[in-house]
Amino acid sequence: MVLDLLTLAAIPTAVGTSEAVHQQRLLDEEAESEERQAPFYLDVYCDAESRKRDEVHDAIIILKDGKLRLWPKDAHTKLPKEVSDGASEPHPFTGFFLPFPTEDLPHRPMPARPVLGLVSTVPANADVDAKGKAKAGKPKLNWIFADRETRELRYGPRAEARGHVVGPWDWTEDDEQGLTLNGDECLVAVEEEAGGYGWAVYWDDDDDRLKGHGIAQKHRVLRCSLERRLVEDNRRKIEVE
Repeated sequence: MVLDLLTLAAIPTAVGTSEAVHQQRLLDEEAESEERQAPFYLDVYCDAESRKRDEVHDAIIILKDGKLRLWPKDAHTKLPKEVSDGASEPHPFTGFFLPFPTEDLPHRPMPARPVLGLVSTVPANADVDAKGKAKAGKPKLNWIFADRETRELRYGPRAEARGHVVGPWDWTEDDEQGLTLNGDECLVAVEEEAGGYGWAVYWDDDDDRLKGHGIAQKHRVLRCSLERRLVEDNRRKIEVE
């Protein structure tokens, strides 16, 4: 009789665990859906009243020097304008949503919605062939994250990203185009250097144009939104670091 009572007492726990596992599987499948993993570029929309607006509006996001930066867009290709000074070709953000590995996140009770991360291909290091000519390396993916201290949007391998704000990233519910972090379109363009090519993307989580972090006192800050534009050709195989 005692054994039967113990068995009966364990039934609700077993049922609850099974339901939690089922719900977790549904949440994981949603986060890893084909729609979430469709590669896209990021275009910049800015309606700020500023004489510098034209340097920001309709730019495209590129990856350069470890950061997400703004770059003028070619009117025909809709990709970054080519440079003519011999510098490396601008690498456009080309990424998608991907759950950040749970082992690098604080423990959460199950079921829990996965923390949706954001990844992008990164500028490939040029290898040298037998004749000494540069050849493109195999494309890789890095994680996009907001630096906890500087609020810059940066990219890097998982070991570097996990110490910062890795998500949740997502798209706006109404049109599935605007990029959000922590549920808000809280990204701004910061003019780090004058000249039109010195703008970078920052995380304005306090919605004060980064005044609380002392950035607005030193640099021009314009509110903007980053909008997804799907990539038509995504056949290349890539790996996440």
